[in-house]
Amino acid sequence: MTTQDYSDTHRLFLQAVISRRFMSEKDAIDLHARVCQATKGMSSPFDQDDFTDFINTVNDSLSSLEFEIRRAQDEANGDKILALTNTNEQKIAQVATGYTPLELEYFKHLLDAIVTADDELYCISSTAAVNEASKLKNKENKSLQLTKAGAEDLISRFVQDKWLIRSKKGALSLSTRTLLELQSFLKEGYEDQIQECTLCMEIITKGQRCNVAACAARLHQHCAMKYFGNMNNPVCPSCRSPWDGKTLIGLAPNAEAPHTIRRR
Repeated sequence: MTTQDYSDTHRLFLQAVISRRFMSEKDAIDLHARVCQATKGMSSPFDQDDFTDFINTVNDSLSSLEFEIRRAQDEANGDKILALTNTNEQKIAQVATGYTPLELEYFKHLLDAIVTADDELYCISSTAAVNEASKLKNKENKSLQLTKAGAEDLISRFVQDKWLIRSKKGALSLSTRTLLELQSFLKEGYEDQIQECTLCMEIITKGQRCNVAACAARLHQHCAMKYFGNMNNPVCPSCRSPWDGKTLIGLAPNAEAPHTIRRR
């Protein structure tokens, strides 16, 4: 694979990605084909190696700006996505721009509650999240003023900006954007709480876990489907005990998150 020269094709593709931030891999491939048509006057059959090389060239141009186009899979459905992410992951303030210090403090507070949720639920209810607004304090341990109405509006903004996901029943969980852009922050700050999928080695907050409490095996639903697809009697990839797929990490579909926050 050779490095491509940065061209108008790359610039046009990047402009479209900046405006959208997230897209499916299929949409990204379609976009690539359209910009090639617009800049080169031709449309060639898709080639995975060429597309990967194309993305690498774009990323080379973005590296000095601390941005990168990353590939990932949606935890909920396994869909492949491309996302424009900030690579300076150490401080939330440098990633989640556009928020006031108070708003960022509230986001960090919710992030902490979600990551440390009891029994690896990795979610909290919207009601509990709003109630947490009264517990905000600054570095001097002084209370910060955020009304419940303000908290409700801010939660909606976090969801709209794709930092959080809100289920139909009001459960708040981490989005793909948060898992990608705050990857190092989460792994370093929550070493004992953050888990990785045993198969793909990416962070997991939704999926299946081994029935054996002492076993660390965790699998995304889409990874489990691929791994156990041809097994008549599935066994844990780590400890080889029977695997029924009923012991979950994250909240069960259509379930309600606890109305009070319980931490591990």
